[in-house]
Amino acid sequence: MSFQINPEISKALTFPKEFYLDPKYFNLSLENIFSDSWQMIADMNIFQSGNIYPFTFLPDSLNEPLLLIQNSNKIHCCSNVCTHRAHLVSKKHCHGTKLQCKYHGRTFNIDGSFNFMPGFKEVDNFPTDNDNLSSVPCKNWENLIFVSLTGLLDITPVLKDIKNRIPNYPFSKLVLDKNHSQEWEINAHWALYCENFLEGFHVPYVHQGLAKEINLSNYQTILIDNGVLQLATGKEKFDVFLNNSNPDKTIYGLYYWIFPNIMLNFYSWGLSINIIEPLAINRTRIKFLSYPIKNNQQPESGDATLSQVELEDQEVVLNVQKGIRSRFYKYGRYSTKYEKGVHHFHSLLKNKLSI
Repeated sequence: MSFQINPEISKALTFPKEFYLDPKYFNLSLENIFSDSWQMIADMNIFQSGNIYPFTFLPDSLNEPLLLIQNSNKIHCCSNVCTHRAHLVSKKHCHGTKLQCKYHGRTFNIDGSFNFMPGFKEVDNFPTDNDNLSSVPCKNWENLIFVSLTGLLDITPVLKDIKNRIPNYPFSKLVLDKNHSQEWEINAHWALYCENFLEGFHVPYVHQGLAKEINLSNYQTILIDNGVLQLATGKEKFDVFLNNSNPDKTIYGLYYWIFPNIMLNFYSWGLSINIIEPLAINRTRIKFLSYPIKNNQQPESGDATLSQVELEDQEVVLNVQKGIRSRFYKYGRYSTKYEKGVHHFHSLLKNKLSI
């Protein structure tokens, strides 16, 4: 099947339903998109309890075992698979100056380079570069650690836009609030969740509490290379959003999306992060991380709390998942005013998937 996304949104059709229902497109997305994607793994505070941090890149889908390592105040990422017989090198968060595989004792230097292997004195042409742990691209951006298996997807335009738009935001004072951070798994395709996030069109119908707090008449959608920004204004000015080029803006929230599955949502109280992880064609994990600014709290009262809005969004996505299977639905059209972000998402998907 050919997926045609007309670059002119007024003429374009949305993705046909087969994209959400045929496993071959799900698997193609994992290999062509998520393998190149940048995933937010943790923040720099993880190194307070150890300089070696094993993790799995997109568990339950790509399942790539990796290591984050801090060495001399720098971080790097490498494979967590021993180059001898594929045993995991490290299984727990710990301190160390060397890495040792517990299967046959092969050791690696803290930068992932080969160090020593017992029983290999008579092996010809050993060691070679293939005996080092493969290096993996990573970046520390404002104390948030992003990792990519290939680094081929460029997300710097989004990160630069954030810094240019909110230059006074106190990133150094953001602290993970584990009590308000949550995970959900829902029976829906991962892209349906992203599509819902990428438009404010549904706000007055789905989020009636939120609709009372933001000014829907000047809700903006701004397209960025490999990203989207949605900007909502409210009734107050906040110092964290001060920008000399736009001093009168009463910003309520800045909702950034990084292709394909990361949402960074900036509020006056702090940052919330949504990470949308594909598990199966009709199964998705939603990781919600709450990062209040020090001495602030994520709001817990009212009809527009993040937990309330999240559950409202999930209900919508689950209903779309049911409807997408209907024999009477094939594809839709885009609102030129309100669904620019969804059209941008679909265009990026089509280009990366070559479908």
